[in-house]
Amino acid sequence: MLDTNLTGAFLVLRDAGIAMARSGGGSIVAISSVAAAVTHRFMAPYCVSKVALDGLVRNAADELGVAGIRVNSVRPGLVPTELAAPLEADEHTRTDYLAQMPISRLGTVEDVADLVRFLADPESGWITGQHVSVDGGHHLRRGPDIEPGIRALFGDDAVEGRV
Repeated sequence: MLDTNLTGAFLVLRDAGIAMARSGGGSIVAISSVAAAVTHRFMAPYCVSKVALDGLVRNAADELGVAGIRVNSVRPGLVPTELAAPLEADEHTRTDYLAQMPISRLGTVEDVADLVRFLADPESGWITGQHVSVDGGHHLRRGPDIEPGIRALFGDDAVEGRV
């Protein structure tokens, strides 16, 4: 989880930052998650990796700004993708996710892409070091209840803290 969500992003920021600095600047947009804003019980490795990614984005924005490079992150909520399929497929989890969103619908890839496009565009030229949620307001509430799925996979001991 850390290799994918943090180390991979660090390597991209490092190498892209050098190339972009040499070519006059630009914009980097990292994909974070609502899980960086609110805890998701039983998903600690994912949450921590996204919190760390957002910290990296802030630091990179500070360090690369002098070279004309803006760095921001986008925090999507639940969007039907291959990675989110198990969360979306479980009726209890999907229903609870939706209950935690003031705009109670699953996101779309287009919702996320529109925000990424805006942050990458010169139109957002004075925005850097920000983490922008695109989650139907999910960041205002709490993470989803995935306890039934964890209980089914790992048993009562995992859910009740005995493992």
